[in-house]
Amino acid sequence: LLDVRNVDEAEENGHIEGAYLIPLRELGENYEMLPSFDTQVVSYCGSGWRCTIAMTAMGALGWEDVLSLKEDSFSGWVEAGYPVIDGTPPDNVPLNAAAPDPVLGDHMAAVLAGIPDGWGGVSVDDLATELAESADIILIDVRTAEERAENGVIDYENQLAIPLEDFIAMKSDWPAELDAEIVVYCGSGHRSTMAMTILWSYGFENARSMKGGFADYLEAGYPITEAVAE
Repeated sequence: LLDVRNVDEAEENGHIEGAYLIPLRELGENYEMLPSFDTQVVSYCGSGWRCTIAMTAMGALGWEDVLSLKEDSFSGWVEAGYPVIDGTPPDNVPLNAAAPDPVLGDHMAAVLAGIPDGWGGVSVDDLATELAESADIILIDVRTAEERAENGVIDYENQLAIPLEDFIAMKSDWPAELDAEIVVYCGSGHRSTMAMTILWSYGFENARSMKGGFADYLEAGYPITEAVAE
């Protein structure tokens, strides 16, 4: 059980019993605290955002069975009435059970340490304002073709359709410039955060993920349109 919140959050709100606390930006400096590659890991954070980043990064590093606690993560756990231990977990004990490739490990450590304020998230309101003011943003829709056909897409010209399941295989369709302003979206924000993390790992430092996904964008009343037949 991996808690990737900051220490002050755990001090204030408590933790789930048995968790190892490693703040997300420090995860790459603490590989020795993580279990073997074939051990199931469940990561959690305050709302489900940071633990999705952690899950994606660990999967790239070689961990085979990493999950993220959804439904508002630790906040949802508390709201559901499950037990919480006051304060921070006990000090971590090094496990020395897994050693990621050194080059990849160092690279991912730098990616995680460099996560910007806000953890890469952009609200639907802020995105709608940005899209109305600029055509330079590149949207990437990582939903399936069936979802797009059924529910529509954001009404914006400069966007790509790259399903998360094919995201790496379709790397040639990614924007060509590493400094491109990219916003990824999906149905709820989970898959887009995974894709954002992948883009970060490939050097796209200006990639962001739309919080709440297409569902929140639609609920807010912003313009959508029919998907182009694929």
